[in-house]
Order: sequence, then C-alpha cells, then structure tokens
Amino acid sequence: MSGNIFYRLDPLLICLVLVGVLLVAEELGFRLKGKMRPGSDKIEMADIALILGAVMTLLALLLGFTYAMSEGRFETRRQLVVEEANAIGTTYLRAKALPEPRSSQIQELLRQYLALRVEIAIKIDDTPEKIREMDNRSKQLHGLIWSHAAALARESPSPITSIFLQTLNEMIDLHSKRLAAFRNRVPFSIYLVLLIVSIITLWLVGYYFGRRQRGRILTTVVVLLLASVMWLIMDLDQPMRGAIRASQQSLIDLHQDLSQE
Repeated sequence: MSGNIFYRLDPLLICLVLVGVLLVAEELGFRLKGKMRPGSDKIEMADIALILGAVMTLLALLLGFTYAMSEGRFETRRQLVVEEANAIGTTYLRAKALPEPRSSQIQELLRQYLALRVEIAIKIDDTPEKIREMDNRSKQLHGLIWSHAAALARESPSPITSIFLQTLNEMIDLHSKRLAAFRNRVPFSIYLVLLIVSIITLWLVGYYFGRRQRGRILTTVVVLLLASVMWLIMDLDQPMRGAIRASQQSLIDLHQDLSQE
C-alpha cells in the first residue's frame, strides 16, 4: 500500500520533503558534535572520516544502480511507443488490402483504437481504476477487430488475411507490453534503502564538520545535489507524472495522419 501511494506522488514534492529530512539529519549531526568538548575526539574523528568515506561510496553506488534501473525503464517505455505506432500503422495499411465490407469496418475500429491510445498517452490520471478502465476499453476494441479478422479468415482465407492476422496479433501484444512497462517501476524497497543511507550519510557529514560554520554551507550543497539526483531518478521512473515523460509523438502523428483520410 505504501508503495502505491509513493508512486502516485509528484517526484518534486517527494524531493522537497527529502531536502527537509536531510537538513534535519545534518543539523542533528552538527548539534551532537557541538555538545562535545573540543579536543576530546581526535581519534574518533579519524574513525568517523573512514566510516563516512565508506558510506558515501555506498550511497554513490546505490544512486548509480538506481539511476540505471530508472533510465532503462524509461527507455523501454519510449521504444514501445514507437513500436506500437508502427504496428498500428502497418495493421491499418494491410487492412486496406482486405475484402469489403470488412476492410472499412476494421479501418474504422483501428482509428477508434488509435484515438483511445492517444487519449491514454496524454492523460496524467494513473489511478488503478482509470488504468483498469482504459485497459478494458482497449481489450474491447481488440475483441471487435479480431472478430472481424477471424470472420474474414473463415469467409475468404488467403495469404493477405494471414499476414494481416499476424500484424494484428503483434499490435495486441504490444498493448500488453506497454501495460507491463507502465507497471514496472523501481521497487519501493530500493527507494527506502536510499533514504536510510542518505540520512545516515548526512548525519555523519554534519557530525564530521561539527562546529565549523563553513561546513553547513558545504553540507547544504550536498543535500541539494543529492535531492536533485533523486528527483531525476524518480521522474524518469514515473510514466505519467513529472517533467520527464516518454514522447508520445509517434502515436499523435499517426492519429493525425489517419484522421485526415
């Protein structure tokens, strides 16, 4: 449940909260060090520096690993848009070679299906209910188009009909692939581990700099940089929210072309 709520939040809002949490962790480290007597922690500071270096290395590895996962999912979603547009366009062109009246009926259903896919692409409502509704509408059109194609295969079987069925099957499969890619997010547990490691890192940084006021400025810069990277990761991982979204222009251009016919 917590993961579902997390994925529906705006990445920018999450990062603003993250900045506040990390600044609090940094301040706690500063205050703890400030309560200690000067000169009483020389050996301890060497240990803290060693631990801090190890923790920061771990944080960097986690950020790099998570970014690679998020960017890979984003690229998959972007590529599937192009593949689906090509599949719908190819199916539409091959439908023109089918006998009438099935040809016109299938073309009209394909135009309706493409309009639905564009409608889904430009929406930002990713609630489970809305996704289920859009999925059901897509499957209804799949069934209608397939029923016409199957009837045509029984009425007048031919190589053209066989090729059309293969293309139509690919188009339907791409719907399932896009839906799976939409639901494939970076696991919530990874974000949770990142948060915990980030908090510990900033607490150690604050403790290490201690009473030095210039350390506050440097650690604040570190907090902002860390939050910016986290925002980038989460924004890439959000299919329908945030500033970075996979381009749907291939579907939109195809819809405009078919609407002009």
